[in-house]
Amino acid sequence: MDTTDQTAPAPETVVETNAPTQEAETTEEPNLAETSEEGDEQESQEEFIDIEQNGKTYKVPKSLESLLMFQKDYTQKTQTLAEQRRELEATRQATEWEAGTKAVLFKEEAQAFALDQRLEQFANVNWPALAQQDMQRYASLQAEYTQLRDARSRIGEAIDGRRAELVENRERQTATALHKAMEHLNKPKPDMGWDGKFDTAKRESLTRFGLQLGFTDEELSNTSHPLMVQTLNLARIGYESLKAKSASLSRPQEAKPVTVVASGKTRTGPANPDKLPMKEWLKWRDKQIERKSS
Repeated sequence: MDTTDQTAPAPETVVETNAPTQEAETTEEPNLAETSEEGDEQESQEEFIDIEQNGKTYKVPKSLESLLMFQKDYTQKTQTLAEQRRELEATRQATEWEAGTKAVLFKEEAQAFALDQRLEQFANVNWPALAQQDMQRYASLQAEYTQLRDARSRIGEAIDGRRAELVENRERQTATALHKAMEHLNKPKPDMGWDGKFDTAKRESLTRFGLQLGFTDEELSNTSHPLMVQTLNLARIGYESLKAKSASLSRPQEAKPVTVVASGKTRTGPANPDKLPMKEWLKWRDKQIERKSS
């Protein structure tokens, strides 16, 4: 009987895969609410300041103040420098124009002077007699005289125009200088004793003080520099202060009553026996000796 080894199949190994246990592993997630609150708290702790720019006020962190102030100062200095350059250029052009106009005016006045001298030569000409004596010469001289007279008229009109331009330009420069001076004088300057007011009353007061110091009306009227006006005002303040102090020192002071301090003993007799006459002093001395012996 054939015995067949029937090998039983190996039992399948069942690997039990245990399902992963979802432990309550809690990963701490950031609390957005707390973070937001901390950020708000930090922002609230940071100090803010008001910065004015172009007529509007903005709130910015104080830490940026120095940077903003530097930028503002730089901008102001740049604008001031640009304005000064424009003023210098305008002044240079005005100076060159005035110098050129005066040079042309000088030449025209020289031409006018020469024409006047030539016209004077015709002052003593007897025109009717010359016409009867020599008609041809009369016509020649008459034509020359007419040309000189017309030339003198034209050059005179040109001279009047140049002078009017110079006067107008000078008045315009004076008005511009006064306008700039008023802008400066309307700003207070405590270190110079200036309150920022330059009204009619103060102008008249400074004028009277300037005349008192020896300035002339013309010198005071041509004073448009604000620093000169403020210096004159400062001198007036010092003068009035010195005058008031001098008056207080010259005023007689009232005699103050002498305070008598009472002592334990009552003093009798004269305050200063040495000033008594000899007879009175001897009486006083006898009383003193008599008092001591008793």
